[in-house]
Amino acid sequence: MRNRMRFFVLVLCVGLFAGPSLAVGASAGLARAEPGAQPYAFTCNQASLSADFASRDELPQTQVPPADWYQTDADGHYSNRGWGPRADTLPPPAVPDDAGCAPTTWMQERILTVAMRYINSPDNPLGLQYRHHHIPGWDPSNSTFAGAPEENPDTDVPDGLTAWDAGRGLDCSNFTAWVYNYGLGIKFDGDVHHQFAGTAGPMGQRIPQDGPFEPGDLIFLHPDGNTNQASHVVIYIDDQHIIDSRVNAQNLVGVQIRSREGWYRGAVLSAWRPIA
Repeated sequence: MRNRMRFFVLVLCVGLFAGPSLAVGASAGLARAEPGAQPYAFTCNQASLSADFASRDELPQTQVPPADWYQTDADGHYSNRGWGPRADTLPPPAVPDDAGCAPTTWMQERILTVAMRYINSPDNPLGLQYRHHHIPGWDPSNSTFAGAPEENPDTDVPDGLTAWDAGRGLDCSNFTAWVYNYGLGIKFDGDVHHQFAGTAGPMGQRIPQDGPFEPGDLIFLHPDGNTNQASHVVIYIDDQHIIDSRVNAQNLVGVQIRSREGWYRGAVLSAWRPIA
């Protein structure tokens, strides 16, 4: 039911990590294990990266009681100005004994594993659209637009209120905030400007514009080269790929693995590395 506090793992999603590597479709850009696709080669024991997902999904995503999630005001707008309930801080996981890799590597690949479980595709029940929400479990049945400012403006958004549409989803920086919170218990807020400034919480080490970058780094961009204010954030996978939440980019909607080309490469401002 929509109002459930807990967001359960569905077996279908496990198939994303069933093979030896997660592949990125070379032509379509789809995150699928397809023959001939370009893979991200996980080095850790993949079972160790997701072994606690079932128990972690039992944790409440927010401290707001479920009965209050969909309350509306006198104008019929959802509470919290359309953003839904704010995320609770989740506990950090322990690096498993059977990780098969160094702790830092496990944490990096853990972040990629968490991010990829939300890829928006028809066969993934956990897939997320681009929405101005704080947690993935919030599933409003009506538009959430209440006149609130867009903390995380997508510069390529087409005309309309897509980011405030009904249904589940996260925008760019609420996505990065949730992935780190769920994956490692590292909690920072979902405002892209705060994240870029390093004031959102434990953002870690600042990485310069030209890197070098490592898996899991949060790369901040602005298409106009405004070095003072980021408008988008992505999770670095490798030199050719990132994962992010966008309304539509490279003809892919919502959370997707995308090619690190064009704007994704040329508009980089800097990055943060929350993983020590």
